[in-house]
Amino acid sequence: MASEWEELEKLSKDELIIRLVYWKNLYGIIRVSEDGDCPYPYAEPKARYEGSLMFPGEITTHGWAVKIAKYAMEHFDGEAFDPSDLMYYGLDEDQCDDVFDELVSKRESGPPSGVGCGGDSE
Repeated sequence: MASEWEELEKLSKDELIIRLVYWKNLYGIIRVSEDGDCPYPYAEPKARYEGSLMFPGEITTHGWAVKIAKYAMEHFDGEAFDPSDLMYYGLDEDQCDDVFDELVSKRESGPPSGVGCGGDSE
C-alpha cells in the first residue's frame, strides 16, 4: 500500500494546484466560523455560504474553470453533484453554472456513474 506522499507524487501539477485551492478554501470556511480567539491563522475563503447569504468566489480563466470542474466532477463522492459544489474550489456562482452547463451539454464531463446531477442541466 502506497503512502499518502507516494499517492500525491503521482498527481499532475494541475491536480495538485486544484487540490491546494480546494483545501485552502475549505480551511478558510472553517476558520471564518471560529471566534476571534482561535489560535489558527485567519484565511478568507474564496466562496462560501453563511446561512442564506452567499459570498462570491473568484473568477478564474475559462481554461482553469474547465480543469477545476472536470476534476471536481470526476472525484465527487456524494449522492448528487450540483454546480454550486464548484464553489468549494473557489469559483464564483455564475462561473460554476456556466462551466458545468457547458461540460454537461457537450458531454465532455459529468459526475461519476451512479452519482446524480443537479443544476440546470438535468
